[in-house]
Amino acid sequence: MIIALRNCPENTKCTLVDSEIPESLKNRLMGMGWIPGKTIQVVRRAPMGDPTIYLVDSTKIFLREEESRLIRVKPIYPAPLSVVEKGTYEIVKFFGGGPRFVERIKVNGLAIGKRIHVLDNVLKGKLTVEIDGHIFRIGRRLSEKIFVGPVNA
Repeated sequence: MIIALRNCPENTKCTLVDSEIPESLKNRLMGMGWIPGKTIQVVRRAPMGDPTIYLVDSTKIFLREEESRLIRVKPIYPAPLSVVEKGTYEIVKFFGGGPRFVERIKVNGLAIGKRIHVLDNVLKGKLTVEIDGHIFRIGRRLSEKIFVGPVNA
């Protein structure tokens, strides 16, 4: 799934595919190693969501939302559940979250090693998933903390 860099939550790693940013900014970023095929890590978002810190090699770069919306990337697995396309995945780790998060994942039957089927993901709002034959919806914030990998057939 190719998505806008802006849609990647914190701690996501992705591969740069292309961009539609102005030439002046594109040339500056390319000079710092932002070339197609490079791995980008989303490090941290500002409290109000803008700007965001990205890491390429050892270079940290701050980009505004309007710039990061123009950059296309492909998530690298393990990836947050919020950025994967329809299909079957295995939960490999949870990132962050306090006691409420732990309680919510237990109630929904989520656990490391569990298979999860993504039935619908529109990149905004809730995801429709199936776990152990039960279909339910997971909110965006929760899905950003659940990292999955592809199921090996």
